Amino acid sequence: MSHPSLGPVGETPAVRSPVTDDVLRAVRVMIDAYRLSAESQDVDVILEGILDQVAKLVAYDAAGIYVLGRSNRRVRHWRWRGKEGPARGRGDPVDEGGMVARAMERGEPVLTNCAAEDETPGGSGFESCLVVPIVGLHTAMMGALELRATRPSAFDARAVEILQLLGTVVAGSIERARLKDEVRDKRRIDSELMVARQVMEELIPRTIPTLQGFDIAGVNEASFEVGGDYYEFIPLPDDRWGIIIADVVGKGIGAALLVSAIRASLYALVDRELAARAVMRRANRFFYDSVEEGRYVTLFYAVLDVPSRRMIYVNAGHPPPLVLRENGEVEALESGGVPLGMFETPRYFEGVARLEEGDLMVCYTDGIVESSNAHDEHYGRDRLLTTLGGVRTQSAEAICSHVMDDVRSFSFGSQDDRTLLVLKAT
Repeated sequence: MSHPSLGPVGETPAVRSPVTDDVLRAVRVMIDAYRLSAESQDVDVILEGILDQVAKLVAYDAAGIYVLGRSNRRVRHWRWRGKEGPARGRGDPVDEGGMVARAMERGEPVLTNCAAEDETPGGSGFESCLVVPIVGLHTAMMGALELRATRPSAFDARAVEILQLLGTVVAGSIERARLKDEVRDKRRIDSELMVARQVMEELIPRTIPTLQGFDIAGVNEASFEVGGDYYEFIPLPDDRWGIIIADVVGKGIGAALLVSAIRASLYALVDRELAARAVMRRANRFFYDSVEEGRYVTLFYAVLDVPSRRMIYVNAGHPPPLVLRENGEVEALESGGVPLGMFETPRYFEGVARLEEGDLMVCYTDGIVESSNAHDEHYGRDRLLTTLGGVRTQSAEAICSHVMDDVRSFSFGSQDDRTLLVLKAT
């Protein structure tokens, strides 16, 4: 049995939906635009696809889409379809003061007569122009959509509303693309840092040599971003040892590879029994010829004659090692020249120091003295000397440990790599 107002028992009659075909088409376009950004990682493909979706909703003769970089107001990605658009290869396709710039600056659509705005000789042939800003969460400006048509009054309030609605979907697409980029960048950086740490771990000595008449200790503490701190003890003939402490400007895998390269060159030069200043001069030439401009390394190289406790050294722009004498005097080992790689043919000068019984020599990188606290005050050489003076009677290992603990307690936030070498004449 059936009721006059109903269909057969168990069936619901079809009711005409108030949703128009235009609305359904708009919903499909939004879904397609969302799916495109979710499935593709190619920016050009995504932007071209968005222009395709716009064409399904609003008729145009030319169109552009512009995406701003996250950290500035310059256009990072853009696509143009049609004639008379921005020139290919142009750094920033948005003219200062133009329609697109005004829409993004104000955060409001710009609907205008193209002919009145056009500065192209003879005109571009466009009559109608519409620019709608793409605004993300918290009103963050992400870019703009631009439409042009050759017929007058081609765009109306409906076109503005449709583009604004599509703009919200595009904003989400941009944000997802940015997040994908950030995830890829983070994975790449993490991978590079892991490789850099492995390289540096292989370069830093696992054991400290035992030299008669000396108590020696060394420590290297890497920051979160792997830097270029490095130290080395190289055995030489006639009971002599080469002592090196260096800091390559830069971080990550690049710095680690430069440390590896400079280490290999130093081993080759030291093995040829060259004077300390000749080693530095040739190492500088190697570094200058091998790396890009602006990269350099500060390095302290000394040849220690163990029986006589006499040391010949060259300081190539490195923080001067400190010698604390038994009588309380302090000597800074400064003789040398500029950092390796700064100039093609600099001159280097040798210095001489002798370590008497009870003397303490401390080599360090700038990560020690330039560590800063919450007030942006540096740890500094004076505090280092004060700390060393309080523990100089202890073992070299204990001195290293005490200084590093004091630097850590003083420091605030992320810091540079820290390397410390202590040689105590006994």
